[in-house]
Amino acid sequence: MTTATLLGPGAVLAEHVRWDEDPTGRQLTCTRITRRTDQIATFEFASDDRRALPHEPGQYVTISADIGGERVSRCYTVSSPSTRPYSVQLTIKREADGVMSRWLHDNLRVGDRVELSGPAGEFSTAFHPAERLLLLAGGVGITPMISILESIHDLAEPVDVVLVHNSRAPEFVAFAEELARINQQNPHAKVIQAVSHDPDGTWLGPVGRLDAGMLREHVPDLLAREVFICGPDAYMVTAEALLLELGVPAEQIHQESFVLAGAEEVVVDPTAEGLHAVTFAKSGKTVTIADGLTVLDAAKECGIRI
Repeated sequence: MTTATLLGPGAVLAEHVRWDEDPTGRQLTCTRITRRTDQIATFEFASDDRRALPHEPGQYVTISADIGGERVSRCYTVSSPSTRPYSVQLTIKREADGVMSRWLHDNLRVGDRVELSGPAGEFSTAFHPAERLLLLAGGVGITPMISILESIHDLAEPVDVVLVHNSRAPEFVAFAEELARINQQNPHAKVIQAVSHDPDGTWLGPVGRLDAGMLREHVPDLLAREVFICGPDAYMVTAEALLLELGVPAEQIHQESFVLAGAEEVVVDPTAEGLHAVTFAKSGKTVTIADGLTVLDAAKECGIRI
């Protein structure tokens, strides 16, 4: 007897959930860099051996590099759709205080190799499938949404999707051409691009922040939709409060944030000169690591996803 596999919109049936069977990262080569705005760029990576890099739309990966003599690791959402698994794109905003984002923007070049591990995360339509979706994105929070929307579009899934993307001003809008194309070609997709400020008076879409009026106008069947939210912390707090106030059930609201929740208590004890025992309380796993390595390195060694 064969058991059917339930796949959410945009999901791709893959032999392995992760890119490799062990928790260590893979060295991938940067194949293309696309500038989206003055501060946002898409970095595309591929495997030298042409192996697929499957992921579910909305998932993230961890990128690691040696920066200033230290090993630095950061998590970024995959912005490419799951339907194009032979490369992986990370769309990243250059943050003034972001060690990794500044290094990528200022130093990474086509042909360079970096370590990526993953994918991980359940902020995905593969884990929360629905026939009607509302995607709310603030600024660079568009990254998981473009992956979800393009995955659904590529597969011609009969999923009704509304995307509301709020940017600070017209010059900060990312993926404008891609979203306009999907909005025009896909009868099941509706893309709303709004900006908070339009000093030149040239913006043709809504002007203003996300509010009840904007949602009522563009998403009249709001309560019937599964909602995904991604953006700056203040945006997500405001969006969630707004949705709850309008009557959206909490179980229909999903958020993506890279603030580490305290679900896994970590205890580090020195065991010998230059060595430390790292214990993950939730899983009960312990691993010994050397000076200079991070808790993330220890988690990878144990096979724990943080």
